[in-house]
Amino acid sequence: MAETSRQPSLLEIDQAELGVILTELGAQPYRARQIWRSVHQRFVTDFEAMTDLPASLRTALARRLRIAPAEQVSELSNDDGSTTKSLLRLDDGELVEAVLMRYDPFGRRRARKTVCVSSQAGCAMGCVFCATGAQGYRRQLSSGEMLLQVLQLGAVAEQETSGLTNVVFMGMGEPLANYDAVDAALRRLSDPDGFAMSPRRITVSTVGLVPGIQRLGVDHPRVNLAISLHAPDDALRKQLVPVPSASLEELIAAARAHVATTGRRISFEYVLLAGLNDAPAQARALSVLLRGLNCHVNLIPINPSPGVVGERPSRTATLAFQSALTEAGIGATVRVEKGRDILAACGQLRGDRVGLGS
Repeated sequence: MAETSRQPSLLEIDQAELGVILTELGAQPYRARQIWRSVHQRFVTDFEAMTDLPASLRTALARRLRIAPAEQVSELSNDDGSTTKSLLRLDDGELVEAVLMRYDPFGRRRARKTVCVSSQAGCAMGCVFCATGAQGYRRQLSSGEMLLQVLQLGAVAEQETSGLTNVVFMGMGEPLANYDAVDAALRRLSDPDGFAMSPRRITVSTVGLVPGIQRLGVDHPRVNLAISLHAPDDALRKQLVPVPSASLEELIAAARAHVATTGRRISFEYVLLAGLNDAPAQARALSVLLRGLNCHVNLIPINPSPGVVGERPSRTATLAFQSALTEAGIGATVRVEKGRDILAACGQLRGDRVGLGS
């Protein structure tokens, strides 16, 4: 319909607002919960597919609301079937990317499937090794625009042997710089009538915005927190992450407070760049910084992408860095890479057509 672009999205309203619309349409209030669960738990993206509703109500709802407002511009999957990247066009023409990652895609029935969500169009943090940061910041995404990424890629997962299991806010943007919208999305994800996802299956990643870390620990104590660290000292971290931010002392203090508040282990993300931050001595300095903290370090050899700074370290250097951490008593793993060949891995999302073959 020509007026579709002007219809409000169901993902931008709450269940009570849907109930008001249903009342105006002469429908019973219980239909709100029925529709809510169809969308969020069965990943239905078309009112016509809700065959448990009267046909007249389906038609009336389609005139008032839409479910998934984003146009899928492109979709690309890698050869092993583990990763699918979608380029989505939002109402104002802005482009963002979201990624579906499959672990053991052709194996166990309940194998993990994760949607990586973007929280902003672009990013203002300016990490020198990140393609998103190289583009700069354009605008915040609404909670509905984040949820539609889960809905659309979750629908893909639901058509396969096993459905969606996890959501990570690790796509384009800094989630804690868009806290209110991320907060609303997290509430919908964990709502029993919403996506009904355990908070323990949701991860929020941040470059280290201390006020946001503090709020997240209070509002969502069971949600996993991942902090992007990338350096064991302030001078190098400011070189790699040039945005003004807390000192490492303040950031680690906030991490310790978060663990004390939530009882949850924190993950630290550490992108390895050859000759810059990948020396065993730097690993030992990092271990001193993290000593006594309930944490785990995810080591991520830089993923190549146009416009980013840094070279990928050798496998030998990567394993030496990992060994130096583990020998100091800090748990560390080298992240299993998903989608590097289609520019869908950590630090490669751009929100344009690069790497999408179009």
